[in-house]
Amino acid sequence: MNPSTKKLQTKLAVIHLLQENKRMSLEDLSKYSGIDDIKDLKKELGKLYMVGSYPYTPDQFVELDYDGETIGIRMPLSLEQGLVLSVKEWATIRKLFLEEDEKETGASRKKILKSILDKIHTILPSAGIPSENELKKNIEDSISEGKSLQIKYRAQGESEPESRKVDPWALLSFREDYLIGYCHSRKAPRTFRLDSILQLNRTKENVAEIPDQERKNAISKLKEFLKGGEGDSNFAEIYHTAEVYFNLHSRLHLERTSTKKQIGDITYYLSKARIRNQDWFLSVLKGFGPNVILHNPPELKERMAAYWETLSSDFSN
Repeated sequence: MNPSTKKLQTKLAVIHLLQENKRMSLEDLSKYSGIDDIKDLKKELGKLYMVGSYPYTPDQFVELDYDGETIGIRMPLSLEQGLVLSVKEWATIRKLFLEEDEKETGASRKKILKSILDKIHTILPSAGIPSENELKKNIEDSISEGKSLQIKYRAQGESEPESRKVDPWALLSFREDYLIGYCHSRKAPRTFRLDSILQLNRTKENVAEIPDQERKNAISKLKEFLKGGEGDSNFAEIYHTAEVYFNLHSRLHLERTSTKKQIGDITYYLSKARIRNQDWFLSVLKGFGPNVILHNPPELKERMAAYWETLSSDFSN
């Protein structure tokens, strides 16, 4: 990094730290900005005082406020926003903190880690649900080793998840990812959508002996079913609250739009999603209750309205 870039990076770091923390002591600002010498820090702050004077324009204005002990910064309103991370970046940070929390033994540090994790959980409310790559790897390893899986699965149309013991046979991808295997709870071959598996644990139990032809028939039937649903694919328009976006997107792969509307004191945002299987699609939406409003297509909107009307009637009786 050349010296000019390094100097600019240092100034931007100072601005971000002051902006995020509102007020800081010079000692703390020195510690976290990487400017170890207080004299050098004061020089950098002195240069920031010049921003806003000629030849700088008003929209570049930065005002520092030093009360003798702490320092703060005031900036244009358009610049007053938090440091934004992508969902993947938040997920990576959460994973690192969870690993650190498992190793940490000090009470005070564990308290700080818990506080940070609690805040991250508000951004990624699905904390604890395994990632798709993690699921696939565990399933593939169990298939190669001939071992059973213990899963917690939310079946289509069910509000509560069930625990199932499954002997994994194969992973299939056709628009969505599926696990097919022998379900000991149902005593028959069953198919499980990966995005409906809430928890998965590998066991040391050997899989049951099932004739190869039976397994091949089950896999073949699943492929035929999936291909048969190809024509059942168009787009829906969904209004949803900001709070459920992450979980809803993880299941339906939403395409955001700029449209939104206010209902009472709640803001709903419009997104589009592909319908690959109508029954499953509706069952997902039902799980989000009033946080989701189906706007289009009309035929699914009518089915959804009839469902809520029936539910309301059941509760009133």
